[in-house]
Amino acid sequence: MNNKILKPLAIGSLVLCNSVAAADCRDVSQIIANQLEYNYVIENTATTLAQLMRSQAFLSGCERQNSSEDIAEFMTLELNKIANDKHLSVVYDPQWVNELKTYHSSAQTKAFSDSRAMETPTDNYGFKKVEMLDGNIGYLDIRAFSDSHLGGETLENAMKFLQHSDGIIIDLRNNFGGSPFMVTSLASYFFDLDTVHLSTFEQRANGVLTQTQDWTSPYVPGPRFKDTPLYILTSSNSASAAESFSYAMKNLTRATIVGEVTAGAAHGRSAEIVNNNYILTLPSTRPVDPRTKDNWERKGVKPHIETSSDNALNVAYAEVLNTLINIKSSNLHLHEWVYPLVKAKSNQYQPNQSDINKIIGTYGERKIVLKNDKLYYQYLDEPGYEIELLDKETIIFKAFSEARLHAIYKDNKVIAVKMLSFGEEPREFQRTM
Repeated sequence: MNNKILKPLAIGSLVLCNSVAAADCRDVSQIIANQLEYNYVIENTATTLAQLMRSQAFLSGCERQNSSEDIAEFMTLELNKIANDKHLSVVYDPQWVNELKTYHSSAQTKAFSDSRAMETPTDNYGFKKVEMLDGNIGYLDIRAFSDSHLGGETLENAMKFLQHSDGIIIDLRNNFGGSPFMVTSLASYFFDLDTVHLSTFEQRANGVLTQTQDWTSPYVPGPRFKDTPLYILTSSNSASAAESFSYAMKNLTRATIVGEVTAGAAHGRSAEIVNNNYILTLPSTRPVDPRTKDNWERKGVKPHIETSSDNALNVAYAEVLNTLINIKSSNLHLHEWVYPLVKAKSNQYQPNQSDINKIIGTYGERKIVLKNDKLYYQYLDEPGYEIELLDKETIIFKAFSEARLHAIYKDNKVIAVKMLSFGEEPREFQRTM
């Protein structure tokens, strides 16, 4: 008896589901097709996408889906077989629709604008860290590109802090993007008064394509770094505005990119309400580099020097020092002093017991000993200084950086250690035991 009741119920549910799917597919597809046709940033692609969504084959495939979520996923996958666009998607999310409707009301928009202007910079507007590395190399870690009217003063203060740097490293490995205006503000510090064409932004709305050119500013508050060697760190997470800065500076041959290929998210998108249940994330803008006539969408920005994101800082740090050495910088002796240490770290050497055993021994009145799994350098009976192997030959003191040791090998055995002190002649100590 129960089976006889349940069977028609199941059939009725299936018919209802298919009916809802068919209605959703017809209505949603028509609305999205129109939005894409007149607003997707690449016109030829927009026409093809609209034709796809109006085709019977597409509608038939859509109507076979079992839920609203499946319909959204189906549409997204089919659209991107043509567009291959990370920013193009159809989303089933009634709550998001309600939130957007609330935001679009004039009172909410004004309230949002007012709160944005009074925003408390709990994240320091994306500026995570600024410091001077050994060798007079400036380091700036930016986690997000905030709007210039919010983070501009923080940028200015950071650049003033770095104004005496011999080289600069900008870390974008954990930067997911942000405002293009901050990209322009930052880039402007690395050129002279003559403005430079960074990018052209294309936007399509109601079938009309408009172009806006983005140029560096002839004025920046604070110092300029037009001749300072510049290195940019990237990872696979670096996206959007972080990629924009990296791509422009690379193609202008103004910076060396070190790290991983970036995320490949170039197009700018907006969230467009389709109906009470669906949203279209619509790429309506894109940057076009005036030199490549292209951008980094789906390709990412390819570094000059590819290495893991974890090791990118060490590699870039060594490279900028080596660059300064090769051009005979005014701080040549300092750069020559720091370079071997940084280069050793960039090689990611892991000390092994065999290498440790080779340097343990007595060198006249000096000795290197192992105590509690730690290496120490000791002179006579004085307290020892803890040391660390950066590679088989380079040995540093953990407590200070003004001196270090260099192991001298012969036939794969350490026969002496050389004491190197900044600004002094090296001293060599022969192994006695």
